[in-house]
Amino acid sequence: MQTNTDAEIVDWVGRIGAAGTQHIQARFQMGRSWAYHRLNQLTHDGLLEQRQLLHRQPGLYTATAEGLRWRGLQRLGVERISPGSFEHVWEVATVAVQLHQCLPGLTLLSDREIRDHETERGELVASARLGELPGGRAALHRPDLALVSNGGRVVSVEVELSVKAARRLQAICRGWARARHVHHVYYLATPAAAKAVSRAVQQSRAGDRITVLPLQEVDGLLAAETREASSGRL
Repeated sequence: MQTNTDAEIVDWVGRIGAAGTQHIQARFQMGRSWAYHRLNQLTHDGLLEQRQLLHRQPGLYTATAEGLRWRGLQRLGVERISPGSFEHVWEVATVAVQLHQCLPGLTLLSDREIRDHETERGELVASARLGELPGGRAALHRPDLALVSNGGRVVSVEVELSVKAARRLQAICRGWARARHVHHVYYLATPAAAKAVSRAVQQSRAGDRITVLPLQEVDGLLAAETREASSGRL
């Protein structure tokens, strides 16, 4: 029999896409043994699936089609992850947990939820428009996460682990500079990726719209958004 906490776990994993045991422990403030017990039960019941993608690396849990239906999230679809995406998925979940713990008054959206909201509304919520695809469809760049305040202030968050091509980065930064529905963009990046993004920000003159921070310095983002909250601009 599932508990309310079980429902919350499946709901959160379904929304974020994938998460490890330690993410779920931190997100729901659960002890290690109890977390493993509940996750094993949810896996046994077919609501979660554990994926072991890399040797000697922790597994990732995703919501199954049944789990998504249980939580009314079937529109998001079952998350597809691969060994190549493991590190990025892991870091995004880590950042998501930190943001939830320290900015509880804001709504946190995953890229899956952003796509769903934008499709349903027919307008951009937290993505940047980069141009047009053949056929006239908009070419969009969707962030990994977004924070939305009750007042409608949207902050997009990118987790950047590898270096993208300079032209691609410049196009994305120009897109963010034009995206007036997004109030600010934060890049949490590895050293090499941070240098590349910083160059693109400078070349596209988007410094007032984009802040680049080291991957482990979520505190910098939290401090800036806390100042915004205290100023009443959220």
